[in-house]
Amino acid sequence: MFLKRIFSKPPPKPAMETFSLDSLRDRVLMMKAEKMEIFKPQFNLIMDGINKMCAAISESLKELYGSEPDEEVHPGLMKSAAEARKLLYDKVSRATSYIERRPEFTKEALLTFDERLSKAINIIADAMKTHGRYVRAVFGQKSADFESCLRELHELSLRTHASVEKTVKEIQLLDSILSEISLYEQILQDKDRINDDIKLLQGRAKSIADILKDEASQLTELKSCEEFKRATDSVEEFERTAQEIKRVKSVAAGLITEMSRPFRKMEKLIKSGGHTVAPEVLKILEICITDPSDVISSDENIVAFDKLLREISELANTGKIDLDKRERKKLLDAVQSLAAGLKAIKNNLTNLTTHAEAKKRASENPVIVQAGRLEDLIKQHEHDLKEVHAAIEQLDEKFKLMQEKLVSKKENLKKLSSDAMGTKVELTS
Repeated sequence: MFLKRIFSKPPPKPAMETFSLDSLRDRVLMMKAEKMEIFKPQFNLIMDGINKMCAAISESLKELYGSEPDEEVHPGLMKSAAEARKLLYDKVSRATSYIERRPEFTKEALLTFDERLSKAINIIADAMKTHGRYVRAVFGQKSADFESCLRELHELSLRTHASVEKTVKEIQLLDSILSEISLYEQILQDKDRINDDIKLLQGRAKSIADILKDEASQLTELKSCEEFKRATDSVEEFERTAQEIKRVKSVAAGLITEMSRPFRKMEKLIKSGGHTVAPEVLKILEICITDPSDVISSDENIVAFDKLLREISELANTGKIDLDKRERKKLLDAVQSLAAGLKAIKNNLTNLTTHAEAKKRASENPVIVQAGRLEDLIKQHEHDLKEVHAAIEQLDEKFKLMQEKLVSKKENLKKLSSDAMGTKVELTS
């Protein structure tokens, strides 16, 4: 029964194991603790062997340092050998001191110790390469004993490195699984957060859409009432009247501008001192040149304009200003009828202005203001809704990328776990 128990096969591993993220983490942590626990006595034995070997090297090194030559040697060679032995003693003593200290039993400390051990072996190898031939030539037997110890330390360091490297790689694999689990959980949290943000934005979009629907209904109802229609008609009539006022002023300005050449000749004559006029005539002359449409702004301007035309006519008749036949005829016609025509235009403009002001007052109905505010609100909410939809689209893209990343991370996590456990691993999360 005892032999049967010893030689019986261990139970086969299951073909597949299924884990949640939490249970997988627990299993990996347990495996990590087990591997460290299993390796701990092995490493203690290794350290005992290394310390024992370092002690043997130290003893052998002391014997070598205090030994005499195996045979009589040339003083020059003896001097070189003694110097080489001293340097070898210093370097080997320093190197062994690196590895005698027992490290903490953690992955990081094991890696550091392995590096320290390799460094010490390299220092000893370099020291033997540089100084060993002189020491070997003079202190042959003690040198051979010492080198035998070094070879044993080197072989022990190789076994130690292999053992530490194997264990650390296994621990690193388990640590990488733990890191992947944490990263996977972080992505899951980010995905859930993005999903929550999408739901909030969707709620916001629905709220804005409801507000828009209500505002559009209010605007339709407002625009369908008779008061709004009358106010809108007044707005349109005001705009038409304003355009007519603009056209009438343009016509008046055009009529006056046709006389610009005689006006400028008269201005030049006045500035040269060749003629003087009453202040109101000088003022209207300046208006005719700089802002012709302002002539019809008042009855006083039109009366002054009539005087101006008559004075220009007199100047032309006396030859003080030189005009050709066409200009003389235009001036004569203007004297006869232009002032009266401008008076009629001015009266029409007054009537149009009065009509425009009435229509403007009618157009300033509260329903028009209310409709304008509703239209502004609708535009703003349409803009807000567009921005919310754009934000949702961006988050949807991020969500899809998270989904794809999770699939990739999950497959990698399953592969790492399967490699570490020696069985196929499935995840429920």
